[in-house]
Amino acid sequence: MLNILSEIFGRSRRWSSILVAAALIGAASQSMAVAQKLGVAEGDLSETAQTGSAEPGKRVEAPASAYSSIPSADQIAAREAVMAAKARHLAPALGPHTTALQVQGAGGPQADASAKQAPADFTVFNSSLINSTCAGCGQSSVNEPSAANSGRVVVETSNWNIAFSVNGAAPSFPKPTWSNQDPYALSPGYCCDTQVVYDADRDVFILLLLDYAGEGVATNGLTLSIARGQSPTSWCTYKFTGANFGEGATDTLDFPKIAVSNNNLFLTWNDYPPFLGFAASGLARMPLDSLASCATVNYGFLLRNTEFTFALTQGGAHDQFYWVSNWFLDGTVSGQNMRIFSWPDNSGNYSWVTRAINAFNFNMVACGSPNWCSHSQDPRSESVVITPAEYRAQANSAFAGDEILEVAGTAGPSGFSNGMNYVVYNYFKLNSLAYIGNDQTYNTGLHFAHPGCAVNDKGYVGCSMQYGLNAPGGFILQQDNVNPTQPWGDSFWVGAISGSTGGGDYTVTNPWQPGGGPFETVLWNVNGSTVQPYYIVWGRGSDANDYNRWKSK
Repeated sequence: MLNILSEIFGRSRRWSSILVAAALIGAASQSMAVAQKLGVAEGDLSETAQTGSAEPGKRVEAPASAYSSIPSADQIAAREAVMAAKARHLAPALGPHTTALQVQGAGGPQADASAKQAPADFTVFNSSLINSTCAGCGQSSVNEPSAANSGRVVVETSNWNIAFSVNGAAPSFPKPTWSNQDPYALSPGYCCDTQVVYDADRDVFILLLLDYAGEGVATNGLTLSIARGQSPTSWCTYKFTGANFGEGATDTLDFPKIAVSNNNLFLTWNDYPPFLGFAASGLARMPLDSLASCATVNYGFLLRNTEFTFALTQGGAHDQFYWVSNWFLDGTVSGQNMRIFSWPDNSGNYSWVTRAINAFNFNMVACGSPNWCSHSQDPRSESVVITPAEYRAQANSAFAGDEILEVAGTAGPSGFSNGMNYVVYNYFKLNSLAYIGNDQTYNTGLHFAHPGCAVNDKGYVGCSMQYGLNAPGGFILQQDNVNPTQPWGDSFWVGAISGSTGGGDYTVTNPWQPGGGPFETVLWNVNGSTVQPYYIVWGRGSDANDYNRWKSK
C-alpha cells in the first residue's frame, strides 16, 4: 500500500495563521476586482435563474438479463464513430492561467511505497475483485462508471451497461450476483457519460445518461430515470434537450453530472451546438418530490459563458446548494482562483464569489505513454463536498469548527511532483467562503487524475481516482478522524495493467446507504481488450457493524 502525504500551509499554527491572513487579503482583492469588472458591487454578484417545465415522466420496464448485451461488429463500429465525434467537443482555450513556475512551496514528503495500513483500520468490505458487470461484453475502454445502493440493492452504470444486484453489498462469499439492463431501453439515443445516485429520503435511484448519436441528431440530449430503491428495473424517464434550457434542440449537453440536496436534484452540463465549440455551462434545479412521483417537473436553470464546467457539491444537509468552477473565460486567472456559487432553496436567485487560492499548475501533461488520460487531459474542478470541520480541526485551528467546502481536481506537474500530474484539494470555510489552504495527493513516480469524492453520514470524506504511470488503475482514500491529516487511509486497490490505454474523464464515489460510514465506487482497468469494472465498498473497521447490519436488507 502507498500512503499519500501532504501539507496544509505549514506545520505550525503560527505559519498557518500568517498564510491564511495572506490568502484572505488576496481573496478579497480578487473578488473586488471581478466585481468592478462586471460593474456591480462585491455583494451584488447574483442573477435570477430562468424557469421551465417538463411533462410527466414516461414509465419504462427495462428487461433484466443474467447476460449483458454483446454488441455486433457493426454496433461496435457505430459506437466508436460516435465516440470519435464526441471527442471533438474540445475544451475552450485555457486563457490566463498558472504554470508550474508559479506554484509556490513544497508538496510535503512524497508518498511512501512501503507504508501499510493498520489491521482493521482502513477496510475494504466487499473485498473480492469481482467483475461487476460482465467479461468481454460491450464495455467501453473510456469507462465512466458509478454505483449507488439501498442496502443490499445496488445499481451500477457504465459505458455501455446497467447492472443491478439484490445482494451486491454482500462480501465475496457468497459473491454478488449481477443482472443486466440495456441502457438503450431507457434511451435509444444513449451514448455514454453515465451516473447514478440514491436519495434515501425518497428511496429512489436517479440515473443519468447522455444521449448523443452524432452532431445535430434529433435524439441528442439527456435522459433522467428514476426507480424505487427495491425495484431498479421499473424506471420513470424524463428526456431533456437543449431546447428545455434555451439552447439548440440538437445541441450536445456534454460532461453532464447530477447531485442531490435536501429537496432538489441538480443537473449540470457543457453545451456544444452542432459542429461548433463550447457555448455555455448550464445548471438546472429540479424538485426531488416531483421526480420521485413521476410528475410534471417545474425547474429553474441558468447558462453562463464566463466559466467552463461546473462541479456539483455532494453531501451536506443544507437549504442552499453550492457548486464551483476553476476555469474562467472572463479574464480571471485559472489556477489561482476559485468561483463558488450558491442557490438557496427558497429563492429564484443564485449568487457567487471569486476567491484567490494557492496557485497550482493549470495545465496537465500526458499520463504516461500511451496517454491514458487523453480523453480529458485538463485541470477542471471535478468534485466538491461539504463536511464538518471536526476531523480537520484536530490538526489546524484555522478551521475553527466551521463546516468546510472541499474542492478536488487534477493539477499539472509541480516542482515537488517530479513531472507527474496530481490531485489538489482546496478548502474554504462554508459560512464566509474564506479560503483556508490546500492538500495534495501525489507520488513522484505516478500520475493521479480525475478525483470523485463524497461525504458520509458522519461527515467524513471518501475519494476515488485514477492513478498509474503508463496505464490506469484505481485508488481509494478516506479523510476522517482516524487520520485527520495525511497520510490518510488509502489503497491502490485496482492495479494498472501494462499496455492498457483505457480511461475516462471522471470517477464517482457515493456514501454507502443506509450505513453511516462506508463508501462505494466502481474502479476499473483494461486487460487487453477486456474492460474490467469492480464494485468496491470501503470504510473503517469501526464501520463494520453498520455494514453488516444493512448489507442484506
